[in-house]
Amino acid sequence: MFPPKWIVFDAVGTLMTPVPSVAEAYAAVGRRYDVELPLETVRQRFRQAFRDGESLGSNSKQRGQTSEADEITRWQWIVGQVLPEARDPEACFRDLWDHFAEPRHWQCYDDVAPTLAELTRRGIGVAIASNFDQRLQGVCAGLPELAGLSRLFVSSSLGVRKPEPDFYHAVRANLNVAADDLLMIGDDHECDVAGPRQCGWRARSLQRDMPPTSENWSSLHELPKWLDQFTDG
Repeated sequence: MFPPKWIVFDAVGTLMTPVPSVAEAYAAVGRRYDVELPLETVRQRFRQAFRDGESLGSNSKQRGQTSEADEITRWQWIVGQVLPEARDPEACFRDLWDHFAEPRHWQCYDDVAPTLAELTRRGIGVAIASNFDQRLQGVCAGLPELAGLSRLFVSSSLGVRKPEPDFYHAVRANLNVAADDLLMIGDDHECDVAGPRQCGWRARSLQRDMPPTSENWSSLHELPKWLDQFTDG
């Protein structure tokens, strides 16, 4: 066994989280457009719309294909499902789109900075690969922990979403390494574990709200311990 040359992280839920929460942001923006809803109602609507929206928003015929325009369409549909009562749906959508483009509305988890510093010390490359859009570039640039990362892959730029194999093939080709030189870490089993493994990558699940198991990590602090197996003895 040998250590990975690159570690590829998912973004949201893995390295960073929205602050305030998605539900709180939607509720606050909704109030600007005469929508008064309990926070739990907004949360439930968003969860359902986000799940349903995974199969929407792409005008491409081939499964999994996307673009920046497709992602805007998908998010516009999601906002419409969560806040259908909004007085001005287009303005409401634009306010939310712009809200999540601002770095001040995101924060990295506490274990991100020390983990990335340790990977740099070990000479391991770091990349981000996310089913996001081009807003992620500005968000990462505005977060001190992520601002120095130069390898950032988003589905709207690659033209395909995780877990389609072409997404991982494009990332691997850009990094110019063999598939088993890559380790993917993320919180979505299908997109961040099963998908990359089918393409020959190594992968680990990060479930921050669950106890660690043989299959799942609960913190990125477990990553250096995992890497130690390649140097012990």
